[in-house]
Amino acid sequence: MAQASQELGPPRQAAALTAGVRAVDTLDGLAAINEPATELVIWQRSLPSCFRDWIDRLDAVGLPHLRILVRPDDLQCALVPLLDKSGLVPGEMRDLLVEDIGDLVSAFADITRSDWVDVRLERVDHDACWKFHRDTVEARLVTTYRGPTTEWVQMAHAESAVAEQRGFDGPLERLGDHDVALFKGNRAGPNSGIVHRSPPIAGTGRTRLFLCLNMQTDVSPEPWVKA
Repeated sequence: MAQASQELGPPRQAAALTAGVRAVDTLDGLAAINEPATELVIWQRSLPSCFRDWIDRLDAVGLPHLRILVRPDDLQCALVPLLDKSGLVPGEMRDLLVEDIGDLVSAFADITRSDWVDVRLERVDHDACWKFHRDTVEARLVTTYRGPTTEWVQMAHAESAVAEQRGFDGPLERLGDHDVALFKGNRAGPNSGIVHRSPPIAGTGRTRLFLCLNMQTDVSPEPWVKA
């Protein structure tokens, strides 16, 4: 779905946004994160309208909430039983979700040269990670399948956002619906790391379905292996 979905949405031109930030219009374009001067790459995409309608209609209580450490080739085998357990009914739209996650996992593994990918698919209905921060990672990929998307700050305003937190009234950027962001964290090198946060949603009645991909670390779960 990752490549095909771009054809179904409105055309969006890839362009440089500002220093350190790139916008691309293909999955392969995410590899620009490996350029030394690039801190954030945004794949501007649109998922099929039928998928959007399906995911928005699902009962929020039944949205999946899971984490696995998996090799890209094993993603489907590892993920499908967990979706079954969550109560997410099998069908064409669920298959599209699995396919999309698989495409993103494979791309992330290739770009970061990782054998294993730490996959988090999270149901969020509270103010998780609402503070402006830099992640303590080398690289991280995020996308939101449902609900408000990740917010971030241009590098010129990053220190103000971290210092002022809820009081920050400077320019605040947001990913487009279903956009994919791949960004560097503060372990990527000096002065690296995009300042960002999860959108505060407590009390709004909204629920997000959020995907986060990381390289394997000491806090990753045990590797998934076939039974």
